[in-house]
Amino acid sequence: MTITPAWNKEFANVISCEECSSSTSRKLLRDKHENVPQPGWVGNNYERTRLLLVGQNPGTPKSRATADLPYTKALRDLRDNSNEPQYQALVAALRVFIPHWPVHGSYFPLDESGLTLEDIAYCNIVRCRTQADSAPGTKLVANCLSRHFSRWLELLRPQAVVFIGKWAAERGGPIVEAAGIPYRFMNRQRSLSSEERTENRIAVVNFVHTTCERHFNGAKYDDVPSV
Repeated sequence: MTITPAWNKEFANVISCEECSSSTSRKLLRDKHENVPQPGWVGNNYERTRLLLVGQNPGTPKSRATADLPYTKALRDLRDNSNEPQYQALVAALRVFIPHWPVHGSYFPLDESGLTLEDIAYCNIVRCRTQADSAPGTKLVANCLSRHFSRWLELLRPQAVVFIGKWAAERGGPIVEAAGIPYRFMNRQRSLSSEERTENRIAVVNFVHTTCERHFNGAKYDDVPSV
């Protein structure tokens, strides 16, 4: 029998994380208000595909600042009271907020893959924002990989992982590979031609269809052992 992880507790554990500080990295952007650690997303239909998308780290709000405020409030509310209603309130906020993320549109071919937001799970290598959206340093990466990323791999049991960008693949790929999980990455290098970008998107879509074929055949997964 499949046992669903207590995501309200798992999300709250990430949001309340204080493993890193300014002494760990001057790049870290975190406070008790808008800049709290961000767990990610687990769609209602994730078990059909068990497809996990993995990015670098959360971006800082720009034009989406209005949407950011209710989202970060929902994060703090769950951090302070990790019950199921607060988790569902965060899920509702995420459904509004995630369409503002580039990963929902240009970075990952969700529509081309025949998927919706409810079919996937998403998290970042590093769960905190950084100053000026700079790449997280070595210590931030090491702390988040050991404390959060490895645990989420165990909880989510993905059968396929797609990294959003080479940076994320280089940091998380060895852990995913060691777990025996196939993965690919969306190549976001600016030097790529439009033809090369198109080839990469097609290759990722084909990978998703191949590894998540039960979803596309309309079948449901058999019960799997609990984690």
